[in-house]
Amino acid sequence: MSLWTNYQSLPTTQWAHVFRTRGDTIELKEIPVGNPGPDEVLVQMEYSGVCHTDLHAWKGGHEGVGLVAAVGSQVNGLRIGDTVGIQVLCAGITVYKALKESEVRPGEIIAIVGAGGGLGSLACQYAKACGHKVLALSSGAAKRQMCLYDLGADYFVDYKSPDVAEEVKRLTGGGPHAAMIVSSVEEPFHQATQYIRPGGTIVAVGLPPGKICTDLFHMITQRINIKGSYVGNRDETEEALAIIIKAGISVQYEVVDFSELPNIYDQMEKGTMKGRAVLKIGKTLTRGPERQSSLCRDLHFSPKQTNGINGFTAKSAISGALERAIERAGRDFRSDTVTVPTEAVMEAIVNASTFGDDIYDEEGDATVNDFQDKIKALTGKEAALFVVSGTQGNQICLRTHLHQPPHTILLDYRAHVQTWETGAIPVLSQATVTSVEPKNGVHLTLDDVKDRIIEEGNFHFPPTRVVSLENTLSGSILPLKHAREISNYVRRVRVPPGRTPIAMHLDGARLLEGITAEGVSAREYLDCFDSASICISKGCGAPMGSVIVGTREFIDRAKWFRKMFGGATRQTGMMAAAATAAMEHTLPLLPKVHALTRRVADYLHRIGYEFLMPVDTNMIVLDLKKTGITGDDIVFYCKQQGLLVFPNGRLAFHHQISEDGVARLQRALLELITDKKRF
Repeated sequence: MSLWTNYQSLPTTQWAHVFRTRGDTIELKEIPVGNPGPDEVLVQMEYSGVCHTDLHAWKGGHEGVGLVAAVGSQVNGLRIGDTVGIQVLCAGITVYKALKESEVRPGEIIAIVGAGGGLGSLACQYAKACGHKVLALSSGAAKRQMCLYDLGADYFVDYKSPDVAEEVKRLTGGGPHAAMIVSSVEEPFHQATQYIRPGGTIVAVGLPPGKICTDLFHMITQRINIKGSYVGNRDETEEALAIIIKAGISVQYEVVDFSELPNIYDQMEKGTMKGRAVLKIGKTLTRGPERQSSLCRDLHFSPKQTNGINGFTAKSAISGALERAIERAGRDFRSDTVTVPTEAVMEAIVNASTFGDDIYDEEGDATVNDFQDKIKALTGKEAALFVVSGTQGNQICLRTHLHQPPHTILLDYRAHVQTWETGAIPVLSQATVTSVEPKNGVHLTLDDVKDRIIEEGNFHFPPTRVVSLENTLSGSILPLKHAREISNYVRRVRVPPGRTPIAMHLDGARLLEGITAEGVSAREYLDCFDSASICISKGCGAPMGSVIVGTREFIDRAKWFRKMFGGATRQTGMMAAAATAAMEHTLPLLPKVHALTRRVADYLHRIGYEFLMPVDTNMIVLDLKKTGITGDDIVFYCKQQGLLVFPNGRLAFHHQISEDGVARLQRALLELITDKKRF
């Protein structure tokens, strides 16, 4: 059988850690690459997790992520280049099954013994996601911080304390209702029988050497149940995966070189490993078409591979500066516009194949046209136009809709088009605004619009000619249901003969965030609007640019105002190529960004912070007044941790926010609220 990997023959050898007999020395050696059978696939491993079970087998990895390099003749559903992984099928399903075996109910306390390790860190998060209170048992200051601040544990006890049982009982008011032991040493098993609540359950998951002894008289009189738990079935695997998606469970891990495996085993045996270790296997041999989000499929994105021009690559030129910029972006919570280009974006700019001109090229730049076509397909609109920024896109759309004053625009009183675009509406469109405060405090509804819309006929007031909505606004969604109700009503409002109907405009700077979180398509959402401005920089990570959409007639008129407002550009193909590459990279990451935002919001709420807006997508807006802090307080405490924030209480998350940045933010805000309560 001839096997191919992206049109290249498979290598004949691979690197592996090898031992001859159990407990023997581990050697790094080259071994042959096998061919898959007819019902098998060959996976080129990129990363491999290291599990305590490996120690008992001495010691082969069985948690990994890789790419399908070859496919047997009878295999369906997998292709060369598909990414496959099994980590949650080992660690995740193991702890989720044990959690179910404990039979602990929501609101009850479960002790996670070994909470600072790989299994334990997942167990804490699964338990919190299922509504349980968590007592984390581990050792050391670093693991204490990780358990309480990163994993959300309610209590922490160092199991090396002089009297663990008494400390556990004191914290939990009589002991936990259950204990899950993922530790691989013997002492925690004995300790658990001393502090478990009468009638409680101990679930054994870890595999310590030797035998475990316990006091049978104590176990019987206290009605203590001891169970062993291994792994779950297919249904429980699906449940575990669903919880990961919904709760945003994260894996605490460190990536190390493949050659470091013996050192990792040594740390695991000594109990000094924090979280999980992930081995980076080696150079990629295959990279096929990756699985894409529905947004990516709607946009018809297909990743491109390039080798640079004349041997030049973006990475070789600016990799050092880029790494420093990404590190800084990981600590910058001011906005989702502070991201820096990925290497793929830089490569796209360097390798752009067209350098057209908006002014002199009548047909337009081919790369720009291709990008605009993708946006047209995504939105279902007749035409699209690339513009420099979201502000320019909004103001072009509003001016295009408005013909002859007097006229007014109805909008949310916090709308970006009014509050953050330098007073452009009266200057560029000669329009007044009707600012509406939503009755629900979050977003406009049909009742809000009905109460404030100005119909034609009363010469004392300029009539409403545009209703401008925003999704998202401060990270909160304007649900499709409400957008549709407002749109249906506005389009039924009567206007005099010869006048155009009231227009519906959407400031969709973060529309892609909103529809991703709500689970609706851009096409059905934008059916409610006559025009929209969609930003490719906010949240998507492009260096610049927005796209406005509407009918062909609307976009033809908009081109005139783009020129008037100074938006015509040269060599635009580079920016369109960058926008395409940025969206290809970032759109699949939006659910992860939203989950991280919710995780931090949950933590902040637990320690006493209040919010002004629901946390729907990638922003947390703190209610400074209710929390009893000032904007200057936030800036000061965050600055001590090396963070960049605005004093308005808005924390913006993006795809380059790092776990280190999150840990610093949580420390800063914990110190702030603790100091405020103390003084």
